[in-house]
Amino acid sequence: MKFFATLTLFAASVGLSVASDLPAGLYEGSTLANGTWLLKPAGAPDSALFTIDPTEAQDEQVVARSPPSTRGSARVAKRATGCFGSALSHAGTDRAVNSLKAWAGSGNWLFSSTTNRWLGYQSEGALVYYCITAPNSGGNLDTKDVNYALERMDAACPRYTASYFRWDGSVEIVGKARVGDNICV
Repeated sequence: MKFFATLTLFAASVGLSVASDLPAGLYEGSTLANGTWLLKPAGAPDSALFTIDPTEAQDEQVVARSPPSTRGSARVAKRATGCFGSALSHAGTDRAVNSLKAWAGSGNWLFSSTTNRWLGYQSEGALVYYCITAPNSGGNLDTKDVNYALERMDAACPRYTASYFRWDGSVEIVGKARVGDNICV
C-alpha cells in the first residue's frame, strides 16, 4: 500500500513522462489516439492515474508478417505478427515476460470499457503487455497463450525486439515494446 501512495505522490509532484522515470512493475492502462499512455499501477485506484507521452523517436514503419502456414492452414496464416524494430533490454524483457506469465497463470481476464485497455509489466524500459483493442470487449490470457505469442513474435522478429502478435479475428494482442511506444491500437 505504501508503494502505491509513494508512486502517486511522485507522479503528482514531478510527473512521469519518460521511460527512465517509471519504476519496474505491473501497470494497467490505455493508449489514447495521440499515443499518450494513461496508466496506473495494477490494482491501484483511478486517483493514481498518470500519463506518459509517446516516445519521440517513434518507428516510422511496422513490418507486419504472418507466420508461415503449416499444412496449408489458412487460419494460421491470418495471424498477424508485427515487428517495430526497436531493441529492448534483454534482462528487462525477460523479467517482464516472466511477470506477465505470472499474472496470466492458468487464465486471467482483462476487459476494456469505452477505450482500449492493456496490462503489462515494465522493467528497464521494456514493456511486455496484453491488450484488448476494442471498446467493451474482453479476453482471457494464460501462460500457454503468452508462450505461443512469444514464439510467433520470435519466429518473425529478432527475440529482443519490440513486436506484437494478434490472434486471427481477435481483439487480443500480446506484445513487447519500449515504454512510451504507441501500443494497443
